[in-house]
Amino acid sequence: MVMDTNSQTKPLAVSFTLDVVNISDQLQAKALAKAREAYVMVLLADGEISSGKAASLLGMSRLDMLNHMEAWGISIFDDSLSADALQQQVEQASNP
Repeated sequence: MVMDTNSQTKPLAVSFTLDVVNISDQLQAKALAKAREAYVMVLLADGEISSGKAASLLGMSRLDMLNHMEAWGISIFDDSLSADALQQQVEQASNP
């Protein structure tokens, strides 16, 4: 996963049109929330955003996000790190 943490964030508008008949407002809101969730989770899975950012965007705690990631099949570990880089991160976390 590669994230550019120095970049400024900017709003991203996503829209699409579906031809549907007689969908209630409640069902439309539910579908929109699920679409937003899917979009955020794909960005997270591809390393474009952090789990913290994803949690914030979806209005949940970071702990809830970790559980959510499991449900989506997204590893909580950065699989792109080499063993040396992972060891370095472990050492940095162990020495505050």
